[in-house]
Amino acid sequence: MTPLLDRVVLVTGGSAGIGRATVVRLASDGARVVTCARNGNRLREAFGSMPGVSATVADVAEAEGRAALLEHVLAEHGRLDAIVHNAGQGWAGLLEDMPADAVQRIVALNLTGVVELTRLALPHLLRSAAERGRADVVLMSSVAAWSQVPPLTVYSATKAGVQGFARGLRREVVARGVRVHTVNPFFVATEWLARGHGHPPLTDADARGRLSRGIGPERVADRVGEVLQASRSRTVTVPRWAGVARLGELPPVNRALDAGLSSAAGLIRAGAARAVRKRVR
Repeated sequence: MTPLLDRVVLVTGGSAGIGRATVVRLASDGARVVTCARNGNRLREAFGSMPGVSATVADVAEAEGRAALLEHVLAEHGRLDAIVHNAGQGWAGLLEDMPADAVQRIVALNLTGVVELTRLALPHLLRSAAERGRADVVLMSSVAAWSQVPPLTVYSATKAGVQGFARGLRREVVARGVRVHTVNPFFVATEWLARGHGHPPLTDADARGRLSRGIGPERVADRVGEVLQASRSRTVTVPRWAGVARLGELPPVNRALDAGLSSAAGLIRAGAARAVRKRVR
């Protein structure tokens, strides 16, 4: 029997990319998956009548969306055994070029939404841990949490916040049976650049040509499946060698990054602009 069989798992941001791959992976292992996204058409296109999966439209950056999402899970399954915080957004460019609404959206989705949805879900996760022996919180972080580099300064800051939140939450709940994990990918082939710059693909066909360079999202989904079966809380990188990014927090590496990257700000701005243009045409 697979350890994921019959577990009720909520996966946010499931319409594409890492989220969609995670839903497919967990459902194939027998989990009962609830997922959400802002685009109902993409959800229907992704899952339709896939066994073991139910989908609902919700924006986890909004308080009303978070509350409605949790109500949907409980109404359908009566419990929650695990949550995978996948929904997130980035923006590529220098901070001085960044619109205020993009800053607000990224912080609301990547950090505030994660903390608040966890807060709402925690009583149900603790109940599941007491009754069924375990519960899990999986936070989709990034290697950018350790090496905060332009043109992803605000994105990196939110992921550093997610990393700190995970450490603190572990110290609140692990003794009560809730494991807290972070999955920290390197570059992944997803739509995040187009989405972050206001051009979310409306269909799978529309998404062609908009994917950023990187590893396949299925590799990240496999690691999510692994940590949901781990015997203790985990922090994992995808690929594993990407853990070298942790050196970015240590002197003298951090001082070298300060000097080298700040002197290349103009080149970074131009490179980010080219990457965005290529994916929003």
